Order: sequence, then C-alpha cells, then structure tokens
Amino acid sequence: MGNFSQYDDDSTTMIQSQPNSREAEEAVLGSVLINPDSYFEISQVINPEDFYIIRNQWIWRSYMRLHDKRVPIDLLTVGEDLEEQGQLGEIGGKSYLLSLVNQTPTSLHAEAYANIVEQTAIRRKMLAAANEMAKLAYDEGKEVKTIIDEAEKSVFGLSSRRVRHDVQDIQQVVSEYYDHV
Repeated sequence: MGNFSQYDDDSTTMIQSQPNSREAEEAVLGSVLINPDSYFEISQVINPEDFYIIRNQWIWRSYMRLHDKRVPIDLLTVGEDLEEQGQLGEIGGKSYLLSLVNQTPTSLHAEAYANIVEQTAIRRKMLAAANEMAKLAYDEGKEVKTIIDEAEKSVFGLSSRRVRHDVQDIQQVVSEYYDHV
C-alpha cells in the first residue's frame, strides 16, 4: 500500500514513518491531468490535506482553484496557476507535472488511486488521534471524564468523514453535476 516503515542507516533499527503512498498520490494527480473529468469523481473522495507530500497538496489546491474559476485543468493551466502562487519551482517545475502524466499507469483507475490516498490519510489521522489520547491519558491534572470526552471527539472526527461521503449538500451536488455536464 505505501510507506509504513523503513530501516535506519545501519539496517538494524526499524523507523516507523507516517502511512503514505507516493505512487498513489502521483497517480491521482496524473489521472486528472490525463483526464480532467476524473476530477469530479476524485474530489468527492479526497481533499488537499489527504496528500502526504506537500507539493502534491499544492497541485491538488491548484486543481481546486482552476475548477472554481471554471478554467480547464491541464499541464499549461496548472503550471501557470502554480507559477502565480510562487510554487512551480518548489514542486520541481513543469517537468514534475509532465512526469505525473508519464508515470500514471492509467486514468481509468483514478478513483482507486484516490481511495488509497484517502486510506493512508485516515491512518495518519488515526495515529495523531491515538497520540493525542495518550497525552491526555498521562495528564493527571484532568478528570477522567474530560479525557474520555476529548478522546471521543477525536474518534468521532475520524468517523464523521465516512458520513460526509454519504451525505452531501444538494447545492454542491447540483453545482458539480452542472460543471460535469
């Protein structure tokens, strides 16, 4: 699925890294550049914060800006938008955008790639919530009831994401359908 662990330089100590899949992130971005219509499906599944790699977050935000302005998403428009934001050089220039197209196996599986990105993002959020709960548990200055309430909020925040997939604002659905048509 992605990068979950690696070994340090002496190959004896395993270092846990945050769950992520560089390949899936790049395939999502490349899929949209190959087939801009795939943005409509994928944007229902992921948001910029789901990308682990910062430059990929910036590119997704560029897609969102272009979509909001009703500007077609392609190599030229994305490159210009990122240039306006002062981020084109930071992401690796137009060559990185072109590599996203060239390395994407197929745009037909864009939603599957997006699901991988979403799943790794949820795992990272679960780890952050678990770390926060551990900090709360060690805080002897707080009442147990307060700690449990805060822990429940963290878990509810994770599970509410699933609900958002199922329930959408009608105005947003109509707007996206109109854009798609």
